[in-house]
Amino acid sequence: MSVPLYVPSGEGEFVNIRDTKRTYFKLTTADSNGEFGFFEHHMAPEASGASPHIHKQSTEMFYVVKGEIEFTIGDRKVVGEPGAFAYVPKGEPHGFTNRGNVDATLLIMFYPIYNREDYFRGLGRLTANGRNPSLEELQEHMAKYDQFMV
Repeated sequence: MSVPLYVPSGEGEFVNIRDTKRTYFKLTTADSNGEFGFFEHHMAPEASGASPHIHKQSTEMFYVVKGEIEFTIGDRKVVGEPGAFAYVPKGEPHGFTNRGNVDATLLIMFYPIYNREDYFRGLGRLTANGRNPSLEELQEHMAKYDQFMV
């Protein structure tokens, strides 16, 4: 059963992905009884985010807090500035990157969550110490958490 939760600014478990991204876990599978996930994703200038992919079972939503995020949604590209929101139903191709020359912050939400925090933890392990995982390693890891490259 989920209970009320408060996570102060700059707090909560986090994982570093490469040396260009940090993701804070604000609401996890355990916190929400698997219903919803909420993550604060920080990106260095011009850092890639996620290559185009789909989720077969999850809906994903994004809210730009800081910077300029270039979203690929379906076959179009749009630039989101602070206050922009993107809703991506399951099965729709999407991806994002920090196209600006300043740090960017993006809120990422999943419904249902499917242990998404473990996806981010795994990316942290796969890219630790400057390691570049193989495409096969990435695809295998992604598939465990309902993410598939397009």
